[in-house]
Amino acid sequence: MKISDKVHLLKHHFSIPLPGGKKIPRFVNSLVIFGRRITLIDTGIKSSWETIFKYIKDQGRDPSEIELIILSHAHPDHMGSAAKIKEIYDCRIAAHPLEKSWIEDISLQEEGRPVPGFSELTDRSCKVDIQLDDVHSLKLHGQIEVELTHTPGHSPGSLNFGFPSEEILFTADSIPLANDIPNYDNYKDLLHSLERIKADLKYQGLLSSWTEPIFDRKEIDRLISDGEAYLHRIDEVVQETYKDHEYESLEYCSQVIRK
Repeated sequence: MKISDKVHLLKHHFSIPLPGGKKIPRFVNSLVIFGRRITLIDTGIKSSWETIFKYIKDQGRDPSEIELIILSHAHPDHMGSAAKIKEIYDCRIAAHPLEKSWIEDISLQEEGRPVPGFSELTDRSCKVDIQLDDVHSLKLHGQIEVELTHTPGHSPGSLNFGFPSEEILFTADSIPLANDIPNYDNYKDLLHSLERIKADLKYQGLLSSWTEPIFDRKEIDRLISDGEAYLHRIDEVVQETYKDHEYESLEYCSQVIRK
């Protein structure tokens, strides 16, 4: 989907397997940035490289022009095709230092965050060539400015990407969706990151990994406020349920989910 001449959004469909053969349909968005060369921000799941290559060809460009892959964070639905694309075109991969270990050794990630269907989402580790600072500004191919902001919470090294010339912000997984699967590492960090997103929101359009593009400021504000309210509700239930109990108990985890 063409968002602007330079910024294009791709949707990658996948599913999360559940016991009994059931599956939860999901999708994740990634970006293709067209300049003199091509930059990818995230790569979807391990089969998404075919979709990415086809889209690039459909735009009259060649996948061999891919010069850089920037990973918003290490989770498998974002880094799934990175190793394959790097293998084919010898492009560089960039990420925040706090995501590096999980990208370079996916066994650490699978052990620390064993999501269902992990091996169906990504099957290979890949080397991080460039470590991005907490706040880092890039000029892709010498012409496309990107403002990077560290937004921990969903993961320790999550990054957001602002495109001033396009007036577009890509928040990846930093904004939780109300009533969706709770998916974050640190509650307080994520609340702080949401405050930072709101304070710095100078862009007209918002893209995320989990939503359709939004170009209405009221809708953007509502998305963030609904996400904040959902986080507060989850925390209230957790505090109420786990009071005076051991945090390791799955019995109380089930109670939180039911509430």
